[in-house]
Amino acid sequence: MSARRLTEDPLFECGPPRALQFRLGVLGNGQLHVLRRASLVVTIGWMPLIILASVQSLTSQTGALSSVLLATGAHGRYLIAAPLLIFAEAECALRLNAIVRQFDAGLIPARNKSRYEAAVASTRRLLNSGAVEIFVIALAYILSATAALSQPFEQVPIWHKTGGIAPTFSPAGWWHVLISLPLLLTLLLGWAWRLILWARLLWLIAGLDLRLMASHPDRAAGLGFVGYSVRAFYIVALALASIVAGAAAHVVLLGDPLTRQYLILSATLLLCALALFSAPLLILSPSLMSAWRRGALQYGALADRVGTAFENKWLTNENHVEITALDQQDFSATTDLYSVVANVYALRLVPIDLKSVVILLGAMLLPFIPVVFLALPGDQILAGLKQMIF
Repeated sequence: MSARRLTEDPLFECGPPRALQFRLGVLGNGQLHVLRRASLVVTIGWMPLIILASVQSLTSQTGALSSVLLATGAHGRYLIAAPLLIFAEAECALRLNAIVRQFDAGLIPARNKSRYEAAVASTRRLLNSGAVEIFVIALAYILSATAALSQPFEQVPIWHKTGGIAPTFSPAGWWHVLISLPLLLTLLLGWAWRLILWARLLWLIAGLDLRLMASHPDRAAGLGFVGYSVRAFYIVALALASIVAGAAAHVVLLGDPLTRQYLILSATLLLCALALFSAPLLILSPSLMSAWRRGALQYGALADRVGTAFENKWLTNENHVEITALDQQDFSATTDLYSVVANVYALRLVPIDLKSVVILLGAMLLPFIPVVFLALPGDQILAGLKQMIF
């Protein structure tokens, strides 16, 4: 994993903050070095918070260490989510690359190959744009400052502030605002930029007069492989869910109940993430609709002609059908044709398969398993299991 190589034509594994990582020497030599970079993210974004809070507890007796240890929201963000966003480059990004290359396996007409290559090249340029990287980092700091300034100081965690007469941010608090949070936001915005460019690339490819086959067995006119992009985002979805689950666990550890409004908000955020990862595939719906209309007319007419000929031969009153007639090629050929026609009429207008959705939902629900065990006492869980069994 740590020595995972870049592909010959790296695409979605690149992106903000790629140039910064090259300057720091953690990305290069044609390798992703995801383990090294993920470890560095934890070292920079999470460990200093623990160390600085420990020093604060020893010097001022403010309880900063116990406060930060109970801050499961911070652990979910910087110990779990941030490194997961790095690991996603070795899995999610490479899967998206493979999906893009699959378009060139017969779906792109020869006359449009140059436009396809130009679309991929422009996507690569935008992902590696220095101006975009500067904007992403600047936006991350703006959002971090906005979050810090908009929160009432009495609601700031103990480990975030000093305990003097005029409380201010503690060293751990300043590190969080200036380093940890901007780092996480930069990684999140980098994946948001990838998602935008993924949608843009699909839009450009959809306009290339794709060779779609309405009768394709994937029931997506040959575009079923694009639906795998939904499951390709499972690590990114896991990272986002870890942030939400960490905040929920913090509420439970403080002894507060998870209110209905909080649960609705958490569920809404997860559903929005699922919608965002699936929405780019809607771009292909007009092409699939066109393929369905064309296929329904052509294959429907063919089925009518064959069916009429079949009935005229075998179902007229003059012909007595023997049981051996079932061995004739007419029956098997008609059955095969109708199976092909059924694929046409069952063509999906959005190339999303149920398995991909289940995988993505499973990844988003996984971080909430510990929250459930924290929120429900052990005796209640045991009683519920007994009721299900008996």
